[in-house]
Amino acid sequence: MEYQKFCYWIDSRGLEKVREDAEQRGKELNGEVRIPCRVLRSSKEMGYIAPQAWDGFCKRRTSWYKRSNKEGQFLVVSNSSLDHLDIGDPIIIKESNFSPDRLPSYQEILQLITSEKFQNVKPEVWEKVDPLDKEFYQRWFERHRLKELFDFKNIFAHHSANHANFIDPKFLVTKDGIKAPYSIADSIHVCSSCIEFFNILGEQWSVKYVVPCIGAVQFARLPMDQYFEVRTQSGDSNHDKVLTGR
Repeated sequence: MEYQKFCYWIDSRGLEKVREDAEQRGKELNGEVRIPCRVLRSSKEMGYIAPQAWDGFCKRRTSWYKRSNKEGQFLVVSNSSLDHLDIGDPIIIKESNFSPDRLPSYQEILQLITSEKFQNVKPEVWEKVDPLDKEFYQRWFERHRLKELFDFKNIFAHHSANHANFIDPKFLVTKDGIKAPYSIADSIHVCSSCIEFFNILGEQWSVKYVVPCIGAVQFARLPMDQYFEVRTQSGDSNHDKVLTGR
C-alpha cells in the first residue's frame, strides 16, 4: 500500500476524543515519549507524540518544538483520516517522486544560514552539539561515504541551512501554481526532519517536500534520500506565519 500518514495537533481533550474513538473501534493508541519520528513507521497504524518526547533522545535536535506555537500540544499520527472526529485539519504525508533540479552549493548553504528570520527563531541549544551527536553522524557518514572525509562543520552547516530553507526559503519549486520549499540535502546531511514533517517549521507553506533525516531512517524506517510530500489539507495561501519566537 502507498505510504500515507494523517497528523493532527491537538490538546489533551482532543487526545481523549481520539482515545475513546480508538477504543470503540478496537484500535491501539500508544504514546511516544522518547523519539518523535517513530510514529512515522508504516507498520504503526496509530500513535501519538506526548510533549515530553521532544525532550527525549533528540532533545537538542528537536528543540525547535519549544520555540513554536505547537509547544504543549500532542500530535496524533494515523494511517487513516480522523476527520470524523472534528479535531482540526490534518497534515498529510505521502511518498513523492519529486526530485529537485539541483541542490545548493556550499556557498549557498552558508548564505541560507545568515537569514535573519532563521537566526531569530533558532533555539539557543541548537549549536551546542554533544560529542555523542557527532559520533552518531560520523558513524552513518562513514558507512555511506566510504571515499569521503567526515567534516562535521560541513554537515552541521547543511543541518542549519535545511531548516532555514523552510523558515526563509531560497530554494523552492512551483507545482500546479503552488510554491513549495524542499529539503536541500540528502539524508546524510539532514537533521531532525520531524520538525518539517510535522509543520513545526514550514507551517506557512501548504505544500513542502521533505527528505527523512538519518534518525527517521533508523527509527521510523523511512527510505534514505526519498522525498515525501507534506501537505496541509486546509491548503491556505502561503502567507508569512512564523514561529512565536518565545
